[in-house]
Amino acid sequence: MYEKLHLHEFDGVTNKILKHQHKYSGTSSKNPDFKGHSHYFSGYIEEVKGHTHYYSLVTGPDIKVEGGHIHYYQCFTSINKRHYHIIWGYTSIHPDY
Repeated sequence: MYEKLHLHEFDGVTNKILKHQHKYSGTSSKNPDFKGHSHYFSGYIEEVKGHTHYYSLVTGPDIKVEGGHIHYYQCFTSINKRHYHIIWGYTSIHPDY
């Protein structure tokens, strides 16, 4: 059971602050598939208006959906140009075998 590692893809758009928002996307850490597991991801969001922001988070536990499971995520980005953004959403579905 623990020898099967898997990952999730994610993408989205931040909330709108100071008349702009940023796109982000990436791939989570590889983790074993067991009830209650989570994933880590981090990175930089798209550059807009001459700046970018960093994010880092651990997802919520797995949520069973038809065809597999997903994870909810939410976090604040780093502060840059005197503001921050919020990213949130659900990861891609990973099939449960």
